[in-house]
Amino acid sequence: MRIHSKIYALLILILAACVPHHTGAAPDAAAGKAKTVQALPAAGDYLLYLQARQDQDFTAAAKYLQKALDADPDNRALQSEMFALLAVDGRIAEAYPYAMKELKYAPDSLLASLVAVSYHALQNDYAAALRQLESFHGAEEDNFLFPLVEVWLQAGAGDRKKALKALEKLNKGGLESLYYFHAAALYDYWGETQEAEHNYEALLGEPGGLSLRASQVYGNFLLRQGRTKQFNALVEAYRKGAKSYPLTDERFFTAGAANADRKVPKSIASPKAGLAEAFFDVSGSLAEKGNADVSLFFIRFGLALDPSLSLARVLLGEIYEKQGRYDAALRLYAEEGENSETYFAGRIRMGIIYAEKGDLDAAEKVLKEMAAKRPDLAFPWIELGDIFLKNKKFPQAIDAYSQAVERIPAPNRSHWGLFYSRGVAYERSGQWDLAEQDLLQALILSPDQPLTLNYLGYSWIERGKNVRKAKEMLETAAFLAPREGFVIDSLGWTYYLLKEYPKAVGILENAVALDPDSAVINDHLGDAYWRVGRKREARFQWTKALAMKDDFSGDGRARTEMKLEQGLDRVGDRLNLRAGTLKKAKKSRKSK
Repeated sequence: MRIHSKIYALLILILAACVPHHTGAAPDAAAGKAKTVQALPAAGDYLLYLQARQDQDFTAAAKYLQKALDADPDNRALQSEMFALLAVDGRIAEAYPYAMKELKYAPDSLLASLVAVSYHALQNDYAAALRQLESFHGAEEDNFLFPLVEVWLQAGAGDRKKALKALEKLNKGGLESLYYFHAAALYDYWGETQEAEHNYEALLGEPGGLSLRASQVYGNFLLRQGRTKQFNALVEAYRKGAKSYPLTDERFFTAGAANADRKVPKSIASPKAGLAEAFFDVSGSLAEKGNADVSLFFIRFGLALDPSLSLARVLLGEIYEKQGRYDAALRLYAEEGENSETYFAGRIRMGIIYAEKGDLDAAEKVLKEMAAKRPDLAFPWIELGDIFLKNKKFPQAIDAYSQAVERIPAPNRSHWGLFYSRGVAYERSGQWDLAEQDLLQALILSPDQPLTLNYLGYSWIERGKNVRKAKEMLETAAFLAPREGFVIDSLGWTYYLLKEYPKAVGILENAVALDPDSAVINDHLGDAYWRVGRKREARFQWTKALAMKDDFSGDGRARTEMKLEQGLDRVGDRLNLRAGTLKKAKKSRKSK
């Protein structure tokens, strides 16, 4: 569920004001605190703590900080840092005493208040959790977080009327998806099937309502009702719109049950699980907006309250990956047992991480293991193909993509990327006829994809084939992706090959502005400058290209070095359109 931007912004302001700045999120915090190190009896432990925090190893950081605290137990700064570390590591019971100390000196600390609420909920003491919630000074000004938390605390306390009253506070513009989801889950918890169904259906009608988690929880509801037909329709609807996460089988919806033939437990079976869901919703919105550090707190609260909340573990792993904490992500995914509903997704992510770390053998092993476990799925083969393509192992990429194609009997619009990627691999390995077939198939499946239009159009131009059509395709690609430097470069290079040099210069200058670090684009601009007589600028661009990241192909770098020494007139263009082809292209432009 997505949170309305204004309310999201309010949450960020609240958190920025009261989350301790020394949680690892701010690199300059260490410098400020380091000034006090000499005054500490355990300076060595404090320095080790700073290093562990810098490495975002919060468990080790807490260990070293505890040693520093043992030597100076009344140090409020250290107590505050320990509180934040324990909270971000999900150690709610240990963080609770520090949270109470924090609230004594800073009663407006949102983080401390939420830790205390979570602690009481973990003890099933919903009355204490509600008292803590009500005592927070900013609770009455909050638009969604505190009402959302209160819904499940009141449900836990057995007060239906107050739970519904708190829920109604979410029934406002920008929060519709959040409202319907938690209304459905709440009525489902109470066993009121009709009301739950009504709200699930309303949720699906909202923009973005068919999220992964909504699909999982509603799918779980349908399975428990024995409504297999509706369940299958829901899964198919999600798969058509899904961009990343593969729904592999019914186990994803059965809350840990081995199969749907057994009694399926509820996804959200208790107020504690509902509260965990509330925190998960907030964490997802924060992570989506790029606030991974703050999101970690809410993920940890959610997992502390409901360790079975598998998608929270997936989100935690994704945040680890974004932070470059690949080893932590690998450990997290490795903890998923085969019975876990996210086991398959976690293993796929492990393969991707191994590839990011440069261990292609390990990546290939994991992904092929997953492919063997689910021989009906194309997804592991697509991921493996993407890894090989990225690492320029084109024959292996072709093999992997072909395995994926074999598992898709009736390709649809969502499969355009598979044929595009295999087409690129074919082209890069010198198998143009097969590449052209796949690129055309990608266009048939999804005609408005700028990547396909650009790659096929550029390939045709380079071969002097279908020049008129290719130019139209490249113009369309540039219109659809005006901020992609490589797409604009293709159009500019087309005008260069058509000998419309002044027009090529303007377009290629735009391409360089969009992607200034591309050697190829800078090289192309140098050639265009040369052809319009701006030879000094041409040499500058070639020199710049040689200093850039090496995205040249074939003998491109050697040719640029030759141009710099001898000039373009002597070296000549790599490609010249045949006179007949060029004449036809110019004639077609005049006829428009």
